[in-house]
Amino acid sequence: MMKKKVTMALCGLGVLGIAGSAFAAPLTLTGNYLKVGISDYGTLGSNGSTSPGILHDPTGTSTFTGDDYLTPGTPHEGFSFNSTETGFIQNSNAGSSNFGTTSPTLLVGAAANGYDNAATWTGSNGSLTVTNSYFFNIGDERILIQTTISSSRALTNAAFARSEDPDPDVDTYGSYATDNQRGNSLFSMADFVGAAGANTGLTIALLNGEGNPVDRNTAIGPGCCSNLDPYYVLAGGDGTTSSAEDDSINMAWRLGDLAADESILLTYYYVFGENIDTTGGNGTVPEPATLALMGMGLLGLGWSRRNKAKSK
Repeated sequence: MMKKKVTMALCGLGVLGIAGSAFAAPLTLTGNYLKVGISDYGTLGSNGSTSPGILHDPTGTSTFTGDDYLTPGTPHEGFSFNSTETGFIQNSNAGSSNFGTTSPTLLVGAAANGYDNAATWTGSNGSLTVTNSYFFNIGDERILIQTTISSSRALTNAAFARSEDPDPDVDTYGSYATDNQRGNSLFSMADFVGAAGANTGLTIALLNGEGNPVDRNTAIGPGCCSNLDPYYVLAGGDGTTSSAEDDSINMAWRLGDLAADESILLTYYYVFGENIDTTGGNGTVPEPATLALMGMGLLGLGWSRRNKAKSK
């Protein structure tokens, strides 16, 4: 399947967003294996099709001359939310912005929690605020994401999802197709969904973090370039467990009923490798900086709920 080309650039200083305000330059985080943008939409990517989107050098030599996993064709990386009161709402690097567009912030010093690369972004809808924070060390082949969801009113049947359309083989081989699968030799279908380049085997996957809600699931596609409804992902999508198409990878968590002024923290990863069946093997053990969050009392690792009104 050939994807439509992006018809409007959404990147760079002075380019107007959908709300008419100028974007600041997105952030770039770089290590030995990974180079990624953090967009004004709170996603990975550098707004639209500008590189870096998601670059991975499996040699660990910071040689980022290969294919960009995100930017070819119609680029897509995003997150979505649904509840009885809000309905389906979303942000994506290609222009969906129910949570608005704001500049991401580089985290340094103590705020980086011991990581070499750290950045955060916060956006709001009338009913809730979402903060996405990104962390990885120079030698990591995974990106830790901490998503904090804070409700401003009572919400029922809440769910959150993350989504990406991977394209690791486009520039070199001209192929948008990936070998996609839920679960691998290390993780269950509820905890892992990945895509490998049909020619290179280069893999990107979503991996669930420890301590998140028990009710979670993954889904493949169908098709590429948009967020799926979290309810659909929680049902396993259309039931597909593997595909060899230009499909997206998706993970969702059921949050249940949220009280007004309640906060929830989700912890999960984007993981990278050269073999989809073994990718993510180092994601089962929290890194020292992640463990430090527990000692600092910052919500805690993984699934955490806090009612602000009760804590006052």
